[in-house]
Amino acid sequence: MKVLVVDDEKIIRDFLTRFLSLEGVEAKAVEDAFEAVEISRKEKFDMIFLELKLRKTTAWIIRELKKTNPHSRFMIMTAYFEEDLWEEVKKEGASVCFKKPFDLDEIISEIDKIRRLKGL
Repeated sequence: MKVLVVDDEKIIRDFLTRFLSLEGVEAKAVEDAFEAVEISRKEKFDMIFLELKLRKTTAWIIRELKKTNPHSRFMIMTAYFEEDLWEEVKKEGASVCFKKPFDLDEIISEIDKIRRLKGL
């Protein structure tokens, strides 16, 4: 399983990639939308974690990433939940919103769902 983490905070990128690797997941991390779109042109990801605070660009990122990774599941991360923004990204295909600090059991549960769906 491959996962892309998109967050402007290095500590979040580092934490998630380490945690995911302990769960047997290959994880790559980038700090902005443009890097995410660029890497998605070269690689396919089963899950993509996106920081909600990227604001108006979050829905755009999902649309762009779906062009190259149409079967990816989009996971939103945020420290400050905003209902209107969440509704917007849900319409674009986001399926889960993880609140910071993370509940690691929730992340593991989502990883397990993807593994079952993909037969991994």
